[in-house]
Amino acid sequence: MGIRKYIRNTLTVILLGCSTLLMGQQIATPDSVNPAKDPVYLQYIQRLDSLYLAWKTNRLPIRFYQDTALAFVKNYKTPDTPDSVFIKRLAGIPSAIELTYNKQVRSYLDLYTKSRRKQVSIMLGLSDYYFPMIEAKLDSYGLPLELKYLPIIESALNPIAKSKAGAQGMWQFMLATAQLYKLNVNSFIDERLDPERSTDVACRYLKELYGMFGDWHMVIAAYNCGPGNMKKAIQRSGGKKNYWDVFYYLPVETRGFVPAFIAAAYIMNYSQDHGFYAVKPIMPIHSDTVLVRHELHLGQVSEVLGVDLVTLLMLNPKYRRKILPAAGGPYDLRLPDDKISSFITYQDSIQSFKQGVYLAKNNMDKEPTRAGKSKTKAKAAEDTPANGESTITYKVKSGDNLGAISARYKVPVNSIKDWNGLKSNNLSVGQSLTVYVHKSAADTPRDTNALAIVSNQPKTVKENTAGQAEVQPPVKAPAGPADQFVLYTVRSGDNLWTIAQKYPGTSHEDIMRLNQMTGSKLQTGQILKIKRKEG
Repeated sequence: MGIRKYIRNTLTVILLGCSTLLMGQQIATPDSVNPAKDPVYLQYIQRLDSLYLAWKTNRLPIRFYQDTALAFVKNYKTPDTPDSVFIKRLAGIPSAIELTYNKQVRSYLDLYTKSRRKQVSIMLGLSDYYFPMIEAKLDSYGLPLELKYLPIIESALNPIAKSKAGAQGMWQFMLATAQLYKLNVNSFIDERLDPERSTDVACRYLKELYGMFGDWHMVIAAYNCGPGNMKKAIQRSGGKKNYWDVFYYLPVETRGFVPAFIAAAYIMNYSQDHGFYAVKPIMPIHSDTVLVRHELHLGQVSEVLGVDLVTLLMLNPKYRRKILPAAGGPYDLRLPDDKISSFITYQDSIQSFKQGVYLAKNNMDKEPTRAGKSKTKAKAAEDTPANGESTITYKVKSGDNLGAISARYKVPVNSIKDWNGLKSNNLSVGQSLTVYVHKSAADTPRDTNALAIVSNQPKTVKENTAGQAEVQPPVKAPAGPADQFVLYTVRSGDNLWTIAQKYPGTSHEDIMRLNQMTGSKLQTGQILKIKRKEG
């Protein structure tokens, strides 16, 4: 492995050196070539594609790939383009929406081709991901496909974009408009940030605007300023219904909207002629959705399935707190294609993984106490327990940990930390902990050592009629050499993934296979056979 890693890193350095050399060659003579025909430029594009593939196979960090590509795009310059070339190229774009050329359009063409080069490169990469979906929606409503360029000028294809006025999402809907079109917006979900749902609403809105004005330039402008402002502009102009005739009667911020749209259509079709490179997004191009019927945090999915949390957030931007709530479901969760089957197989394990960390309700409603420590509002008002609860003062013994205490009293680890003002999971022998438990559990023994996992002598812990813990005799191992297996007793809060982490070299798939399990559900007290791995 060491030799392979050395060779891989050496090749990466050589690749970077070649890329940097080519960049220097191009920047040294920036205005002398047409990039579409320049062999140096084309060689550099090939190098950047190689860097992209290196990132996709986890051999390079994403930031290295993106920064290298954007640095080149920013510095690469092409000669000024004559008006005649712009006019000819615009005429060559098949479009149901007229792509006019004038000085207003030219100013936005210069802006995209010169000043916003990095932004255009990012949008080119995002378009590979979003345009197929947007085109399919537009086509289903019978709308011109060129309207896919509208979110470029609205949000730069950013699904979580937010304006100073409060408009949000790729299509920049205000809250009132979102509610009018039945987009779900609450403390956990904002469907303005959902690319598919918001695109569907945008199509409905654009179709209604076309029914009002019958001209696509007028529709595009009305999308920005609202149909009321457009009707006022028509009235002030003496009843004219051509965009360029009502241009100076429109709000100042709307006057550039149609010219910007035309410039966006141009740059997305002729990007290579201006030295652009599509910087690929960090999310997978191919993804699909699964329905989730229970509360779930994206962090649980990230850790168990091994999907980067940033990728999950980009695939599921509508979940404002990274949580799929329990109420109002089921909700769709978008995942990379290659993770769909794994999620379905291990959904129960994912939902139970670190629930106390990711889904503890008291993490969302806190206020400081007089001592400066964090407590939930229910406990901040007074130091006595709530109805149906008792207070236990637990003294930490040698070998104790928060996880064992949490399992013993069936309370989340985070709750114990909050009640005692703990900033870490570290405990000291003799330390006193305050624990609020149900009265039915208040009289149980405090000795959490009975819950410890002893791999060589597994024990089952259960409560007798007096509420005390009884330690059962070791369970006999199944047939086979005794030293080849470990027997593990499932505890409250366990799942296959967390159990596998206790035995290096063992995966949750190994446990399922060895125990002939068809699903990932576990029951407290269940005995699992785990194969020993050779040291």
